[in-house]
Amino acid sequence: MKRMKTNPFFLGIFLIVVFYLFWGVSQFVGIKMRQPLQSSLLFSIAFTGLIGCFIPIYFKNKFHWNYNEPSSNRIIGYLFLVVAIVFSTILSGALLKIIELNYSWIIILKYILLFFPMSLGLGLFAFLLIPNMICEWQNNKKKSALLVILISAFFFFSFYVDSLFQDIALAVTMGFIGLLLGLGYLFLRSFWIVYPVLFIIMLVNTLADNKYDEYNFAIVIVSALLSATILVVDFMRSRKWITKNRLKQVSK
Repeated sequence: MKRMKTNPFFLGIFLIVVFYLFWGVSQFVGIKMRQPLQSSLLFSIAFTGLIGCFIPIYFKNKFHWNYNEPSSNRIIGYLFLVVAIVFSTILSGALLKIIELNYSWIIILKYILLFFPMSLGLGLFAFLLIPNMICEWQNNKKKSALLVILISAFFFFSFYVDSLFQDIALAVTMGFIGLLLGLGYLFLRSFWIVYPVLFIIMLVNTLADNKYDEYNFAIVIVSALLSATILVVDFMRSRKWITKNRLKQVSK
């Protein structure tokens, strides 16, 4: 435990294992035990809200991590994000399938509320926790390469766990998308730029899969509110901390 407290890499690995564990358990309860309500509660409240959102933000505040760092090359970074979107939504046929399904606005709203916290949890781990696991990667090519590999591997294993180790094709696809997003993050170094792209990709593809139409709407709303509340509290706390530091500097 002492090693995890002093070494961000081992702490990050431990938290990622916890992340996978909760994701896997929630899927196991739903798929194998056929308990959809319990699975939804585990997935949307315990997993996406508490594990996916609260934990990385807690450590962000504890260790004073930043959502954003100065970018190194915005053009290349945005190019990788565009490629990720085109590959995962247009070339995959997902966008056309959504048009064919002709969803009602209420179903689309449900998916948005469902995958806002889900993608947020993934994004916080991939583009906040993992970058802070690797010290001084910004100026080291080997560490930068390790960062991208870890982000890609994180997405691969995330969706391999999601399928309870049954869908290797999905895992490989998401690993490739994670690679593109990781490369985008490498150059942009901004959580708030890369995360919306992840949200769009997940939203479009899950709408195309048409798997969550019957998902409990009340749980979806509670989950979205929980994650949004955590974000708002973090934002307010960060603003307060910045203001306090500015006042200290002025007083000096």
